[in-house]
Amino acid sequence: MSKRLLVRNGSVVTPEGVLELDILCDGGRIAGLFERGAEVAADEVVDAAGKLIFPGFIDPHVHSRDPGLTQKEDFAHSTLGALVGGVTTIIEMPNAIPPVDSVAVLNDRREQHEQVAWVDFGLWGISIGDSNLHELGPMIEAGAAAIKIFWGYALRKDTKQLVYNLGDEPLENVILPPDNGTVLRVFEAVAKVGGLLAAHCEDRDILASSEADLGHPIESYDDLLRARPAIAEATSIAVASQFAKSTGCRFHVVHMASAEGAEVVRQARSQGFPLTAETCPQYLSLSAEDYERIGPMMKVYPPIRGVQDREALWAAVNDGTIVSVGSDHAPHTVEEKAQGLGTQPAGGVGCETFGPVMLDRLFRGDTTPERFAEVMSTSTAKLYGLYPKKGAILPGSDADLTIVDPAATWTVRNEELVAKQPTSAWNGFELTGMPTMVILRGEIAMKDRKPVGAHRGRFVPAKHGER
Repeated sequence: MSKRLLVRNGSVVTPEGVLELDILCDGGRIAGLFERGAEVAADEVVDAAGKLIFPGFIDPHVHSRDPGLTQKEDFAHSTLGALVGGVTTIIEMPNAIPPVDSVAVLNDRREQHEQVAWVDFGLWGISIGDSNLHELGPMIEAGAAAIKIFWGYALRKDTKQLVYNLGDEPLENVILPPDNGTVLRVFEAVAKVGGLLAAHCEDRDILASSEADLGHPIESYDDLLRARPAIAEATSIAVASQFAKSTGCRFHVVHMASAEGAEVVRQARSQGFPLTAETCPQYLSLSAEDYERIGPMMKVYPPIRGVQDREALWAAVNDGTIVSVGSDHAPHTVEEKAQGLGTQPAGGVGCETFGPVMLDRLFRGDTTPERFAEVMSTSTAKLYGLYPKKGAILPGSDADLTIVDPAATWTVRNEELVAKQPTSAWNGFELTGMPTMVILRGEIAMKDRKPVGAHRGRFVPAKHGER
């Protein structure tokens, strides 16, 4: 029999405003919202005086490397990191080994992850061009939150792993990047079932030309930016916007990093194209100027650019051009990340710092609490077919709450992180504003960065068309 949990005296942050309400949780759902101080019967009471209460944070962009690359990370570690950082739901990317390229693998992955998950989770499916075109619709109908197409990357034939540089593998061992005709067919297939399609948007031909023009291996951060110019992102987004317009397919730009990209998205949305965009804490809190302090650890793709790009991305968050924020948690081993800038793999640990880094920027004044609730939860849930089960503080919604102390501080230290390979770009940064409690489906799951009770995460099937 479930306990009735009452959260009282907090300030409830919704996209519509900050409300002084008490929240009753019963049976895993929100049973009622009451004026502060109302007499409500409950088995347990949480006093949230002085705290902000958000709809549980959702991290829609997580690479747990599980199965297949669990020396880098696994689902138990990534979801525990998410939990202690204030997240109640993640959406797991599909490119593990094997990738989620069919309903059968989707169902297997769901069962596997439910054995160890600390938070609730959704699953992405992967497009592998024409070879699994027939599986895209069934995966969406089976509850996949979205389909990811690796537009600019080749894949190994045996494992479907990404091949970052074609010269690294004999051509007979790879599936070449899809051409635009194939990509257009993927747009059409996803559009037929009302699903969501997404991609890493950097035009591979521009990247190849820019790297060749550099004329030498990447040695400095300026070299990296020259090898991966912002025009590569803007061009890929522009092509995708036309495909979205032509097919009616909802297309989502993941980890957008540039002012140029944001402007293309803004223009497309102003014309009514079904295009949305995500950015990440690294692009909203860091800039190229931080390389001197952080070093090669901050290498991600697309790269972190200048201060003007960071400011443009915040403007895009605040005007609705960007509708979602995700961590792009993509760990590598400590040894791999210790390599030099030119040779180390791109990506890093992000689940655990996702909430705290974004809260730090909120309390620096980069956005409003209402807009923060939107991009960290509500509009993310709507985008991925999880709303109103997730992303809402409404009667009948899952009782997922992230309770935040605006005055709390935390210094990020690699040695204290939950991650299997603790390598954070924010190592040594002091952040202000911390999630101090997470309530997952009506039960306290985290308090003061410590899990409470056993893991109890569940798969949440997406229901597109029910937004």
